[in-house]
Amino acid sequence: MNVTRGAHPSQHGDGTMTLLKNRPGLKQDLKHLKTKDVKTIVKLVRSKLKGELNDDKTMLMEQVIQLVASLPHQSKLRETLTNNLIGELWNTLEHPPLLYLGDKFQYRQADGSWNNPKDPLQGAAGTPYSRTVRPSLVHPGALPDPGLIFEAVMKRRGAGRNHPNNVSAVLWYWATIIIHDLFWTDYRDISMNKTSSYLDLSPLYGSNQEMQDSVRTFKDGMMKPDTFADKRLLGMPPACGVILIMFNRFHNYTAANLALINENGRFTPPPADLPEDKAAAAWKKYDNDLFQTARLVTAGLYINITLVDYVRNIVNLNRSNTTWTLDPRQEMGVNQGTKKVVDAGTGSAVSAEFNLCYRWHSCISAKDDKWIQDFYREIFGKDPLSVTEKDMMMGFMKFERSIPDEPAERVFGGFKRTEGGSFVDDDLVNCISDAVEDVAGAFGGRNVPVAMKPVEILGILQGRRWNVAGLNEFRKHFGLKPFESFEEINSDPEIAESLRHLYEHPDLVELYPGLVAEEAKEPMVPGVGIAPTYTISRVILSDAVCLTRGDRFYTTDYSPKFLTNWGFNEASYDLNLNQGCVFYKLFIRAFPNHFKQDSAYAHYPMCIPSETKKILTNLGRVDNFSFDRPQHHPPSATVHSHAGAQHVLGSPDKYVENLPEALSTLLANFGTGKGKQPAAKPAARSAPQLYKPEWAPAVKACYAQIMETLLRDKSFDLAGARFVDAVRDVGNLAPTHFAAELLGLPLLKTGGDGDKPKGKAGIYTAEELYMVLATVYTSLSHDHDPVKAFPRREAARAVAHQLGTALEACVKKASGGGLFGSKPKAGSIAALGADMLKTLSRGSGGGGASAWSQVLPAVAATVPTVAEMFAQALDFYLTPEGTKHIFELQRVAAAASSPETDAQLLGYVLEGVRLSGGLVVARTAAAADTITEDDGTQVRVAAGQRVFVNLASAAKDATTFPDPSAVNPSRPLASYMHVAALSSGSAASDGQLVQASVTEMFRAVFRLLKNVRRAPGPQGELKKVLQKASGGSSSDGAEGQGSVVYLREDRGAYVPFPCTMRICYDA
Repeated sequence: MNVTRGAHPSQHGDGTMTLLKNRPGLKQDLKHLKTKDVKTIVKLVRSKLKGELNDDKTMLMEQVIQLVASLPHQSKLRETLTNNLIGELWNTLEHPPLLYLGDKFQYRQADGSWNNPKDPLQGAAGTPYSRTVRPSLVHPGALPDPGLIFEAVMKRRGAGRNHPNNVSAVLWYWATIIIHDLFWTDYRDISMNKTSSYLDLSPLYGSNQEMQDSVRTFKDGMMKPDTFADKRLLGMPPACGVILIMFNRFHNYTAANLALINENGRFTPPPADLPEDKAAAAWKKYDNDLFQTARLVTAGLYINITLVDYVRNIVNLNRSNTTWTLDPRQEMGVNQGTKKVVDAGTGSAVSAEFNLCYRWHSCISAKDDKWIQDFYREIFGKDPLSVTEKDMMMGFMKFERSIPDEPAERVFGGFKRTEGGSFVDDDLVNCISDAVEDVAGAFGGRNVPVAMKPVEILGILQGRRWNVAGLNEFRKHFGLKPFESFEEINSDPEIAESLRHLYEHPDLVELYPGLVAEEAKEPMVPGVGIAPTYTISRVILSDAVCLTRGDRFYTTDYSPKFLTNWGFNEASYDLNLNQGCVFYKLFIRAFPNHFKQDSAYAHYPMCIPSETKKILTNLGRVDNFSFDRPQHHPPSATVHSHAGAQHVLGSPDKYVENLPEALSTLLANFGTGKGKQPAAKPAARSAPQLYKPEWAPAVKACYAQIMETLLRDKSFDLAGARFVDAVRDVGNLAPTHFAAELLGLPLLKTGGDGDKPKGKAGIYTAEELYMVLATVYTSLSHDHDPVKAFPRREAARAVAHQLGTALEACVKKASGGGLFGSKPKAGSIAALGADMLKTLSRGSGGGGASAWSQVLPAVAATVPTVAEMFAQALDFYLTPEGTKHIFELQRVAAAASSPETDAQLLGYVLEGVRLSGGLVVARTAAAADTITEDDGTQVRVAAGQRVFVNLASAAKDATTFPDPSAVNPSRPLASYMHVAALSSGSAASDGQLVQASVTEMFRAVFRLLKNVRRAPGPQGELKKVLQKASGGSSSDGAEGQGSVVYLREDRGAYVPFPCTMRICYDA
């Protein structure tokens, strides 16, 4: 209407005119603001300044919308706030996205392509090297002769210089694998790189699909035994190949366990009734999913060893107890509450300059120098010191052609393959142990072995053909001051003078000769570990950060969702253990029958053992490790029959538990008094005092009250039924509460799930105390997996001191030496426990010594054992085979307690444990022996050999258990050898107490709960698997053993005791 009433527009030729916007000013905007709007602006500014995650419960976004909507039309403030809101909503999503679904993106491609979906060929094998620095200086037309350069500033004089920090050759072998992982120059076109620009372990897996296929079995995700794809590593010192074989074994162990766990049905084998064509495709996918996921896990361990063990040695953090480490994958940005400094997962492309930076031939040890000369003599047929560049090119081509195309037929280091295809472990272990003991050479000028002259000449010529920038240009690119004199390059007068005559000005020194001739840094703690030359010291850290942070498989796509929870945990490091070092996982997993769980050779292989011992002595941790050279100890033997089990378990003098030794190790430096350690007596000596028949009424009353309370407090309503975690919240906690009551150990209380503990009397909640006891007992008696044994022992040592001190106070209090608490009620469990502790104290000479040598191991064994038996029996009666007995169980549980009903209920419990399957106990042979199985098979064991008794088989022996598959609660108690093995003897206190405890727990469940059944879905399962091997080669005998292990609640690790199983019942 206003337009029609206005004058005829005449500004433009078409009869229109420009209408100028009349924008409201700031004063007009402020007039529209109310008090709540000002508060919104203040909150918005504060949120932006803090960079914290937004609490959407404050409705800040909605308040901003209200504010913007209240401002006048055409308001400048409205426009600014609207633009900011649009920008924030836009920037929360990537444009275009870097993360996609599908196998092409979930798994690494064989050639490294598709690491960056925006640029699929970035860093792929078969693409050109990048250039780091633009060369800008004019260099002389006549450059020095490469041979003359080598003789003047590179060539080793005499025996050479050993590394000042006594770094072992293993560190340089690791570097060799990294170098071959990143660089493979195509000599038909030296601008091209035949491997990917990612640390994807291509020496093991190959740089293209053909190489990868050559090492795969195409069955169950496995690799061919003891193989690796890259032929080039066969021309390196044999320990390089041994490390790759260790990764091969780790891969196969990983693939086997991924299939065994089958997280969320991700690796379910195809059904048998598929048509042939669909079955073939399904099995192919099954194999590929396992192989590629195992590769992600194996590469995860590879990068963690690189970033922690390797880099810690590079910057000398291994000589400090600090947990700081340079991990480029650190998350940053608003979701971490920090400023985002750099991107991640954007890809990588290695450069020609870094190809030259990683030629660390000065660090070749004297031993490897000799190996190189012998190797050259073999392949060139002449004196290695007279080999020319042409000889080298022709000789290496001939050597490569002599290598079999089939990786399973390749040999190296003089090693021979067995009939199963693997190498002999003794040979490999001796090789890698020699490498750990071999001190490397030192960085700096004039320390390259003479035999490397042709290699160095080719390196100089290659740098010239690449037209790389000079040393000073390279330094300036990284923010380093350029050298102004030759003495700054190297203070050695002879080297400086040689460089002066070769190049005449520091700016003209070529990159590669300059990197080799440079002076090395002096060691610094922390800061300088491998004592590299100055330039190298700076640039390799940049490269480590870029290679790792640029790889999406180590950053944006590195998560449990891709590696599985178990795989992610298997590859991860723990800064609370060895400051994060994880090399031991690779060593022990590959050679479980050679490397002890505490071997310094496995935990710290990048320094020679004598130097490691000095370091750990200074750090106060030397007593945690063994410095014995690794040697073979026989793999575990397994007996399956009742006769074999009876022979082992019935001969405690011949087949012993390791409790005294394990207890002594666990409690080292702990005990009563100042620094005194009590004698580690087996718990069996105290067993007769732990339970007496007259305790039965008190035990029943105590468990009845505990179980009723737990079942009431831990149950919850969901979809018309009542649910409870019968293992985590009942089975594990009931014996914990009982033990605390018996020992007079006060517990903290919690107000409910997620609530903080309250109360001042105790130091543990029931949940914490159970975890402490299970951790201690695991260390004492369940160290079957050598890789997990060390961290479990360290965890147990950490908690045992506090627990032992608390138990010592309980013993002193019971003996009249305590200063707190009232006298317990006569006849109660607390009173009976106080009498027991007093008796134990007198038997140990008074004081609190019995708390450490008897009470701690006894209670640590009893609680997890009771919990495990309860979980196993309950799990069986919730199976289709066991549910038909629930009605009778409920009838017996509801009846009044009497010797008859108690025996019948115990019979049901023992039958459930017997039929649950997979029970295994371990003993150690005190002397050589021969075990005869039921079928006449003889199992020969050596002194010190671990023997696993498969009680699942023995417990179904038809002679001892007529109609063994049937539930018969009236079987003779003496026939339950498998239960006696779990609940009596030196490892698990008194069998009567265990049996009484689990009986009362069963009574409460089937008396109080109506229509007991499993919770639907995986939460209702007691997740357990039969683990057949803990590593090693496929033919080392480890596959013969089988041990049932449970999975943690998150399915992220194997544990020896049940963790969770939900049941439901009628409200």
